[in-house]
Amino acid sequence: MDKLTGRREPIRVLLIDDSMLTLHGLKTFLSTIRHVEILGIARIPSEALDAIRVHQPDVVMLETRVGQVSGIDLCRTIRESYPTIGVLFFTAHDDKEILRAAIMADAHGYLLKGAAAEAVARSIEIIASGRAIMDQQLTQQVITWARDGALAGQERIPYSCSKDDRQLLSLVAQGKTNKEIAQELDLVPRVVATRLQRIYKRLKISRRSEAARYYVQLEKDPHGLEGVAHQN
Repeated sequence: MDKLTGRREPIRVLLIDDSMLTLHGLKTFLSTIRHVEILGIARIPSEALDAIRVHQPDVVMLETRVGQVSGIDLCRTIRESYPTIGVLFFTAHDDKEILRAAIMADAHGYLLKGAAAEAVARSIEIIASGRAIMDQQLTQQVITWARDGALAGQERIPYSCSKDDRQLLSLVAQGKTNKEIAQELDLVPRVVATRLQRIYKRLKISRRSEAARYYVQLEKDPHGLEGVAHQN
């Protein structure tokens, strides 16, 4: 059993990139990892979606652009149609707006192509376990975005967060799955899912990444957010 993921089976991975050089290099490297199984490669979105439908991978590795198509849009389609599949962007782009779009598309990870081989393998393992990963070089960008979003969000979020909801959101922000949250809170996953849906409805959001961002805002200035809620 893998100590990090707790899995007995290999992690099943699909590679999506319009560069054959990148695909060949990734496939060659990942094929040497005992607990990773490469299901195939795809160079265009239609190939990718066909492969996902047939093989149901655990993790998809994806560029931010696939030919003339946005990888962000493809990520959004994958996450909406196959919510159990993890998406890891593996890209040369460190642009903060692309990173932000990837997070809002509900990606689980964002890794730069200059990352070490060990970091690539570990990122796949982390995402397969239901958690999230970000390239260390991009950490400051994420913090800045969350901070700036918190300041702007104080003007628009009309929801005061209860202690129980805050606890639930903190676990979401840690990247935990509903099953892991249920185990920690001694609940059944169905109850966790129902509570989260109620919170999402109040916040007018639909993704875990947005819930995590709200929690960052709440922790930064809880009184400010509550004040906005009471004014409404």
